[in-house]
Amino acid sequence: MQDKLLFFGFKHWTTTMINTSHDLALVFFQALNTRDFDSAKKFLHEDVALDFPGSGRMEGIRRVIIFIKALLRKYPVLIFNIREVIVEGDRICAIWTNTGENLAGDDYENSGITLFHLENQQIIFISDYFKDTSFTT
Repeated sequence: MQDKLLFFGFKHWTTTMINTSHDLALVFFQALNTRDFDSAKKFLHEDVALDFPGSGRMEGIRRVIIFIKALLRKYPVLIFNIREVIVEGDRICAIWTNTGENLAGDDYENSGITLFHLENQQIIFISDYFKDTSFTT
């Protein structure tokens, strides 16, 4: 288990440098933690779909990145800590906690899982499940 994600030289990682599906999940969350959307895009399939509580399903890399950026704007500080990654074939389940601060400056924390499906070593589907969904209403 890894509590903190530290990847030196992260901006220079490419999909060919990711050796395992486990690594892919860690690097994707590190891109979210650092708000490095250009790096995050490297790991997404052009036809990626995201199913997010309260927002439903959106499809296409452009729509998914726009949604993630909009969501993270509500949290000037939000850090995911990956507790466990489970890999089964072309499926990855990342179990996480996060802590941060919302726009009002209030502390925020949550825990949940993110399910990834892969196609040709790229993320084709993302679905989030988390404990506190009060912010989606």
